[in-house]
Amino acid sequence: MKTFDLIILGGGAGAFSAAISANEYGAKTAIINAGLPLGGTCVNVGCVPTKRLLRAGEIIHLSQNHKISGLELDIKKFDFQKIIKDEIDLVSRMRKEKYEKVLNGLSSVNLFEGYATFFSNNEVSINNEILQAEKFIIATGSKAYIPPIEGIEEAG
Repeated sequence: MKTFDLIILGGGAGAFSAAISANEYGAKTAIINAGLPLGGTCVNVGCVPTKRLLRAGEIIHLSQNHKISGLELDIKKFDFQKIIKDEIDLVSRMRKEKYEKVLNGLSSVNLFEGYATFFSNNEVSINNEILQAEKFIIATGSKAYIPPIEGIEEAG
């Protein structure tokens, strides 16, 4: 059994913020990541790739719909495959710079890949190993939920 001061479940922005703070206090910390690669939704499949692709679309749209008299622009080339590769490369660079390098610089933080299951109030099981801590942070993200309130569907 491995013992920590803090165990963080999650590998996204919230989990990393907690891990950085814990490291500043010298807390022996385990961060457990499962599912998406480090960085969570935003960097891997959410904000970063979406904004990159939206920007490409915006440039194309503005080139054809700028409403400036006397200015004509042509798109010489539209290579969707290359745009997607650029987006994937950006995500990879950001994951390395913002998460992998940061994690490597956190001397009191250990990364575990896999799904954790609470074994007791202060123990989790991961990959047939028991990790113990007095404190836990669950930073596994969230999903939108519309509560069953009468009339909410009509509210828009």
